[in-house]
Amino acid sequence: MEFERDLFEKHHCAPEPYELRPECILTDKVFDACFQRECEPSKVVDLPCKSIMGDVNVVYGAGFIVDGTLDISPLRENFARVRFVFRVPFTVTVYDKEKKEPVTISDYVEFPKDIEVFLPQAPSEFSFRIVIETRSETLNKQIVGDQVILAIGVFVVVKVVGFVQLLVQSFGYCPPPRECTEFSPEDACDIFQRRPLPDFFPLQMQDLEVP
Repeated sequence: MEFERDLFEKHHCAPEPYELRPECILTDKVFDACFQRECEPSKVVDLPCKSIMGDVNVVYGAGFIVDGTLDISPLRENFARVRFVFRVPFTVTVYDKEKKEPVTISDYVEFPKDIEVFLPQAPSEFSFRIVIETRSETLNKQIVGDQVILAIGVFVVVKVVGFVQLLVQSFGYCPPPRECTEFSPEDACDIFQRRPLPDFFPLQMQDLEVP
């Protein structure tokens, strides 16, 4: 709360005396959310080279539901069965000793989901969306010949989302932003003109702090 007050005081646009006000906004609302853990113990990635130097670097992208795999079917009142396959893309980067350059390979892991979610009854004009968020990590990695074998763990959060109008409390509109700083590269000669005069000659013995 103190941060918001300082911000409004800085820009002289705070409502007095800092009272919250009701506002209607259009936004996504999460009606249900659950998480699960998934693990791929031995994902094999083929390498284009055998002479590898250094560590294997693995970078994960955001997981997503594979097109055409989402199926939602009623289970009981206000609940539904949701089935889909989600994919987590990743890149593996290794250093090729022969070519003396890094090599990057793109790949992915997939997991099926079959879960029960809260999906309340709604007018036919209202639509829900199933969205996911993932956090992935490398549990283990080893190089065997021209292959990298990865153990990959994934936390996946499944959400039932609908676009609604909500009544919330606010301080009003946000304060005006700062003015952008225009990028202007400095001229090399201008930088040189501001440099101090360097030493032209080497140090003498008496300039050194010799014990």
